[in-house]
Amino acid sequence: MEVKQTYLEQLNSNFDLGIKLVQKKIRKLEAYERYISHLEKNLQSYDEEVNQLKDKCKVILSELKKYQNHLELKEEALVIHDN
Repeated sequence: MEVKQTYLEQLNSNFDLGIKLVQKKIRKLEAYERYISHLEKNLQSYDEEVNQLKDKCKVILSELKKYQNHLELKEEALVIHDN
């Protein structure tokens, strides 16, 4: 009878330790999920910033082409004027 009681106590102890281990793993998993969520928000923010910079770059390139054409026209006018 005493062996049976000791065995049951051991099983209960193992069960309690298993529960604690599972709870610890759940907390760790929740922490990882929060960290992943944080990284996703940062990534989304960076994506938005990259898209804004791409748009600015397109505008600047368009302006540069316009200025380049303007300079070419000025050069042509100077050449014609000098002749």
